[in-house]
Amino acid sequence: MTLFWMISAAMIVAALAILAPTLLRQHRASTDATERFNVEIAREHLAELVKQKDAGDLSDEEFTQAKQDLELALAQDLEGTAVARPTSSASGGRIALVIAALLIPLITVPTYLKIGSPNLIEGSGNATGAAAGHGSSGEVPAIADLVEKLRARMDADPDNAEGWFLLGRTYMRLQNYAEAAHAFEQVVRLLPEETAALLSLADAITMRDGRRVGPRAMELLEKALQLDPTSVTAMWLLGNAAADTGDNAKALDYWQRAYPLLDDEPAMQAELGQMITQAGGQPPAQAAMLPPIMGGTGMSAAPPATDSATTDGTAIDGARITVEVALAPAVLDKASPGDTLFVLARAESGPPMPLAVARHQVSELPLTVTLTDAMAMMPAMKLSSFARVKVSAKVSKSGQAGTQAGDLVASDVVVDSANPPQSVQLLIDRVVE
Repeated sequence: MTLFWMISAAMIVAALAILAPTLLRQHRASTDATERFNVEIAREHLAELVKQKDAGDLSDEEFTQAKQDLELALAQDLEGTAVARPTSSASGGRIALVIAALLIPLITVPTYLKIGSPNLIEGSGNATGAAAGHGSSGEVPAIADLVEKLRARMDADPDNAEGWFLLGRTYMRLQNYAEAAHAFEQVVRLLPEETAALLSLADAITMRDGRRVGPRAMELLEKALQLDPTSVTAMWLLGNAAADTGDNAKALDYWQRAYPLLDDEPAMQAELGQMITQAGGQPPAQAAMLPPIMGGTGMSAAPPATDSATTDGTAIDGARITVEVALAPAVLDKASPGDTLFVLARAESGPPMPLAVARHQVSELPLTVTLTDAMAMMPAMKLSSFARVKVSAKVSKSGQAGTQAGDLVASDVVVDSANPPQSVQLLIDRVVE
């Protein structure tokens, strides 16, 4: 016990020693040089984008996306730039130091005796148990724990379609296809004309039945294709069902219609092309006569059960950080499927400009995102340029880059960019006041 209090006293003295230089010197207001520097960088980068667009290197769509990412970077820069206020004189600092020296022990010691566990600091066995309990309390809950809380919430609120959809996606990620099918059945019950719900239920039933597209899944897929004639998922799975019954002509009809719609997914398109060839067909050369893909369903164009850690199947050079993002049940009613989700990484010590940014929607949660050097907006500002980076996630209610009241955020996680963990788990569980 005596050793514990001696260590505590030493820690208080160390804390005061750290505070002393700051309190005893007079501060001056910082200039806005950093802010001007960040704005100048953004202007130069925007000028480069305009040149690339004028030269034909960027399409209008690519230019718009790059400009939005640049605005996000500048907003993060300006948000992180703080202006200090002049402090009082050195005599005021000495007074503050004396007050701190008195208040710190007067507050911390009684508080620990009141809410702490002083009876555990003597026994080694008890100390181990206490340390273990404390460590677990600071960790992000596993998705398996979150899903149980969300399921209990949905049982109490069975008419919440958004909640059932999130629960179904979570069960799919856990490969619990039977429970996923049950959750998506509730979504279809509440939203019988929603294409995303029909496709999700068909996919869950197919996976539950060992990847066999049965009559119920066929009915759902055909209805989804009627509602959205450009649904790649529906055409892919309907083609699988036809091939399983030996009807290669019908399978080819579905697959050849789906093939051109995967131009933005080279790996999936190549896989589908092999299936077409094996069935005795030839992949279409272009998609000139097909209508554009209709958005807004929150579903992936390719079959949702497929692993999509990378989109083109190629290796990514440089640093890469895999991030798993989930939404806590406690803030479920504060998020809408169409809200914008930002997943980004910034240097732990350095400019606040994001090193990598991924933009998604709440309807895609829970999801896994891979942040890479390829997402850098400037060559010198990428993940591998900094030893340690902060990874964060945010749901923006306005869709804008800057954080505003009402946005939902997760706690930042600092990782080693050269040797990151297998995955970084972020739980969005707080509302910005």
